[in-house]
Amino acid sequence: QADLLLPQQRPADLAYVIYTSGSTGEPKGVMIDHRAALNTIVDINRRFGIAADDRVLALSSLGFDLSVYDVFGTLAAGGTLVIPEPSSLKDPSRWAEWLVAERVTVWNSVPALMDLLVEHLSGRQATSLEHLRLVLLSGDWIPVDLPDRLRSIAPGAQLVSLWGAT
Repeated sequence: QADLLLPQQRPADLAYVIYTSGSTGEPKGVMIDHRAALNTIVDINRRFGIAADDRVLALSSLGFDLSVYDVFGTLAAGGTLVIPEPSSLKDPSRWAEWLVAERVTVWNSVPALMDLLVEHLSGRQATSLEHLRLVLLSGDWIPVDLPDRLRSIAPGAQLVSLWGAT
């Protein structure tokens, strides 16, 4: 029998550093400890009922803080992480295909990406995102008309502004 490995990290240890957008003139590094990252994951999963039957489309780069929830939040809930091929990461037509084909239930991105998707799908009768139940938007302001435009293609989706870790 192998010896059990003991945890090396403590809750207050640094998990990662992210940089603010620089809206004050210069980006600043913000240290996120393990406790803060875990707290966010647990809160989102509990608050929005993320569970094993949820499917999350992972559009955020692994170097961007939204990917922390995509990966660890989804897997902590036992859900499915849908990872598109790299060539489609900037193509809203491919996002729409993935959302429908993979029956994605949760979207997590900056508002600009959801705006691109909604713009792409507006007026297209064939595409309805009926499985999409939760849209989490962070990191920037949400255009005032986006919730109504989203409802036209995903009538059952709840849109939530989370802002960001900083």
